[in-house]
Amino acid sequence: MKASALLHVALAVAMFAVGGAVAVWLVLWVGLRSSTARVPDLRGLEITGAIAVVQEAGLIVRVQEGVFAPDVDLGHVARQRPAPGTQLKRGGTVLLSPSLGEAASRVPDVARLPASVAEAQIGEAGLRVGWRSQVEGEADAALVVAQAPVAGSAVAPAGEVALLVNRGPRERRYVAPDFTGAREEDAARVIRALGFRLAAVQRVAYPGVPPGVVLRQDPPAGGPVAQAAVVALWVSR
Repeated sequence: MKASALLHVALAVAMFAVGGAVAVWLVLWVGLRSSTARVPDLRGLEITGAIAVVQEAGLIVRVQEGVFAPDVDLGHVARQRPAPGTQLKRGGTVLLSPSLGEAASRVPDVARLPASVAEAQIGEAGLRVGWRSQVEGEADAALVVAQAPVAGSAVAPAGEVALLVNRGPRERRYVAPDFTGAREEDAARVIRALGFRLAAVQRVAYPGVPPGVVLRQDPPAGGPVAQAAVVALWVSR
């Protein structure tokens, strides 16, 4: 009777231990399942819809550069990483690459071309002119001074090319010659030869200086002067 009682106690202890182990395993299994998420199959989904699906699963989305995929519509998911069905910890990252469409178009080199010619070449390449801005004084004529994407880049058909266009020719600047002490006729000849314009000459009395000598000028000698600037002279009388 005593041996039988001990056997029952031993069996009870063993069953209690097994039950405890099973309970611990169940807790761990449930906890593990609740802390992970299964990566859904996002291939072919429109990119914004795919982002919503991933976020609902408790995961984070990072959209990568687009890839050319002839069998996937433009703007839909062409690639994903990790693969569908992968178990990730909640808060893990899923990488998505949207489709750029069927084929690549090469961006032509339109730098240093007139804007009208640049736009025509972009259109011939199957692309469109997108954002366009203007600057002034960056070139000697009205030309394209920069583009994005750069020449040779592969972009989706009908993609956009941004242009930075110089609005007008760069203003040439010179150092003003010194006309002080020169004869009026000589100074006037040099001024016109350099492409400047001569303002009405101001004649002033200056004792001890013969008539027709330049006494003063504006812009002053050695200063910057723009192309076709007006030069004023004060000449002795």
